[in-house]
Amino acid sequence: MAVEGNRLKTFLKDRFFSRFSLGADGASQSEVDANIRKSIEMRGTNLWVLILAIFIASLGLNINSTAVIIGAMLISPLMGPIIGLGYSFGVYDFGLLKESLHNFLTMVAVSLITSTLFFLLPVISFDQSELLARTQPTTFDIMIALIGGLAGMIAQTRKDRSGTVIPGVAIATALMPPLCTVGYGLATFQARFIFGALYLFTINCFFIALAAYIVTRFLKYKSVQDVEASRSRWYRKIMIIVLVIITVPSFIMAVSIIRRSNFEQNSQRFISEAFNFDKTVVIDSESIYQRGRKPSKIEVRLFGEPLSKDIVDNLQRQMAQTFHLQNVELTVRQSGADDKLDITSLQSSYDDIIREKNQQIAKLQQQLSEVTAADTLSVSSMAKELGIFLPGIYDMSLSKHIAYAIDGIPTDTTYICIIKQDSSASIKPDPQILKRWLETRTGSSNISLLLE
Repeated sequence: MAVEGNRLKTFLKDRFFSRFSLGADGASQSEVDANIRKSIEMRGTNLWVLILAIFIASLGLNINSTAVIIGAMLISPLMGPIIGLGYSFGVYDFGLLKESLHNFLTMVAVSLITSTLFFLLPVISFDQSELLARTQPTTFDIMIALIGGLAGMIAQTRKDRSGTVIPGVAIATALMPPLCTVGYGLATFQARFIFGALYLFTINCFFIALAAYIVTRFLKYKSVQDVEASRSRWYRKIMIIVLVIITVPSFIMAVSIIRRSNFEQNSQRFISEAFNFDKTVVIDSESIYQRGRKPSKIEVRLFGEPLSKDIVDNLQRQMAQTFHLQNVELTVRQSGADDKLDITSLQSSYDDIIREKNQQIAKLQQQLSEVTAADTLSVSSMAKELGIFLPGIYDMSLSKHIAYAIDGIPTDTTYICIIKQDSSASIKPDPQILKRWLETRTGSSNISLLLE
């Protein structure tokens, strides 16, 4: 029995657990240290690449393009100083920690200045969904940052660093879009963008650095400085305090978002399933989620046969029992005696909308008729008539041109007539007589005459 147990342990150690070992392709601590020191530099090429990446990410947020934002994150050097913070703290290299912190603050300052200047330009008119997505950090963002940071730091400690792990981590943790969103908030003076996106950026940075610290301690890298056990415990306590301070608000936000999402899904299901009547239809509905003790609200507007009070009371009970909508007030507005739906007012508003649309259509049709008015003139008969009185004429063209104001509205119509005469003809046409003749034939005084 003991022999079988030893064989099982040997099998698990040699065939199973060995697959998860990080020592096989691991780089030496000196190589890792050199790579991290190089990645934290924020000057020259790295600084210019950061500025250009911020511009690209800001453009992506401006045009609401996820692909452009991903491209910006791929070329961004933001990960270096953050991993440097976690690594230097893990090996107690306070010189490298100071340098990483200095480069990190430089990176943040340059990013905020660049994105703020971009959004001060008149290139954006409303809040895009990609911007709004960077203002509500949750516990899920913590998980992404921590797991992504672990993957990024493990990739930093490998001999071969040419894989796709680090670019993938840069995309997953999304460091750059929150910074650009903060710049948008500064440019437009909107506090919710500033603080929401800044909090998301802080979460990402802290948990990526924490992941780098965890991997560094797990791989048992040698400390650069000897630190007393009491001071080491004090450092860990500070880290735990910061961890709690950062985590708690995101947890509260996550719970609130989950509750809001559940309320919206349940309310939509309640309206579509519970209000399924043959002679009564839902013409409009509104769901309002309230935090705290205030009850949320669902308002439904019906058209058709009025529902009795018993049916409405039954719908109210179904909300809590069947559709999990506790502490929700239901308001049913219908064309009944107790709660009248003002159909006349509703019809009047529709009539106003239709009247306005008809006026716009009439205006556009008028403009179109002015532009595309049919030319009823017979230019061919005019050319024959002119050839009888002036034998030297061998070619005549007449065209109508529309003049437009700078707002695009047509203002006037001009006729341009080009008459070609044989140079050897003995009789030369009088331009004034020709112009009066054209005015009579066209019925317009706006004539431009060219004799060739």
